[in-house]
Amino acid sequence: MILSAGRENDSAGLLPIVGRLSRAMLIASAVCFLFTLFWGFEVRNLVGFAVGGINACLGLRYLAVTVNRAVDCDVKRAKRLMLTCYGVRLAVLTALCAAGFLTGYISVVGILVPQLFPRILLMFDHFLGLNHFGKE
Repeated sequence: MILSAGRENDSAGLLPIVGRLSRAMLIASAVCFLFTLFWGFEVRNLVGFAVGGINACLGLRYLAVTVNRAVDCDVKRAKRLMLTCYGVRLAVLTALCAAGFLTGYISVVGILVPQLFPRILLMFDHFLGLNHFGKE
């Protein structure tokens, strides 16, 4: 399946980058949670950043697997695959935020902030001169 532990077709070479980014995103989620301790410990913050970090990692892996599948398809099917991937990721994020708002047991900020980590981490890589994609 999409998130299986087996080896997927990695024609775009994204899975090693996703693995590295996932580790960094989980660390960043933990750091953000530790930052919230200045205002006192709340279980909802811990749950929010844990759920948000895991969702960000799984969503990024799902995106990478979908891109690898879309590379081998014709244009029409590739567009449909990518649109479906975006819709699924957005629906999961919306459901998690709704659960946080309705129950009050999950920090919605903790869910949303880790979704920004991939872009932030790739920006730091750019400023550090790291080139993961083999382009000049």
